[in-house]
Amino acid sequence: MKKQLHILLAAVLCGGALRAHAQDVPREREPDTARPLAWLIAAQNDDGGWGEGTKTAPDVATTAISGLALLRMGHTFSAGQHQASTKRAIEYVVAAALRAPREDIDINPAGTLPQRKLGRHIDTFLAAQYLAEALPTIPEGASRGRARAALDRLLEKIYRAQRGDGSYASDGWAPVLSSAFANNGLYAARAAGEKVEREVLARGETYMMNNYDEKTKQFQTGSSAGVQLYTVAGTAAAAAQAGRMDAPAAKAALSRLGDESFLRGFGSYGGEEHVSYMMTSEALASIGGQDWDKWNRAIHTRLAAIQRQDGTWRGDHCITSTSFCTAASLITLTIHAKSQPHGS
Repeated sequence: MKKQLHILLAAVLCGGALRAHAQDVPREREPDTARPLAWLIAAQNDDGGWGEGTKTAPDVATTAISGLALLRMGHTFSAGQHQASTKRAIEYVVAAALRAPREDIDINPAGTLPQRKLGRHIDTFLAAQYLAEALPTIPEGASRGRARAALDRLLEKIYRAQRGDGSYASDGWAPVLSSAFANNGLYAARAAGEKVEREVLARGETYMMNNYDEKTKQFQTGSSAGVQLYTVAGTAAAAAQAGRMDAPAAKAALSRLGDESFLRGFGSYGGEEHVSYMMTSEALASIGGQDWDKWNRAIHTRLAAIQRQDGTWRGDHCITSTSFCTAASLITLTIHAKSQPHGS
């Protein structure tokens, strides 16, 4: 009875009820990337930011994940057909990071959709990952100097955001994903040549790995709205970044990938599902092999089945933002085995 009440309450909080999953049965076809990319470019605001839809009020978290999609598709600060869009997005995020008071953790005003679902600090975490991955593509000069200064500010904020147990958030609907993004930002910064405090990395890794209990063989879901997928994706991401894909927690995470009920997440597709698929793909790509090949084929088929008529993806619950979901799915579709930008 308690479990049923929890699911009902979660549906209400997310602004949408569970839908029948029969219509989501994957079909054997490859998802299109040209149309969603064109949509994402058209949706960007003149100031470089992205919001939930076309030309809507922007926020840093949505801008950062949309910018990451462009980067992963080869549209960088200095290369690619859409480098102008990338330049504007980088400057939008850089300006937000440098404008925020140094003593504050947050760089975006409160009340956005990503904040409500992933936690108040999600803008800071995603911004760090985005600027860290963008930094190597920016030539030496004023723009690179501003981006590095902004990234340094963001790293300081992440350090202050870390809690005693190694997590980074307790608010939002699925804060475990926020903690996973904080870890992503730190590892990406280290890969970009930034000095990152080892103790902070270690605590963050330990928190994510400790979400698996070896005795009970279960993943904790208290910080993931009761949804295993979110915790498992974050755990797999942490294991890959730390080079511990052979650890019990990582092996347990990978064993869940053949379970359809697990892959359904909340029961319908929201931004949380899309970023969970993204993190899982990155983790499996770090080891390659048959597990990666099987997962990659399956996730391409799954994303093809739920791609909308205009080529985009949109959430059915929680993070319903078309920009956020489309960007996360495009990132998933660009991932290749053993070629990640921020390994351990």
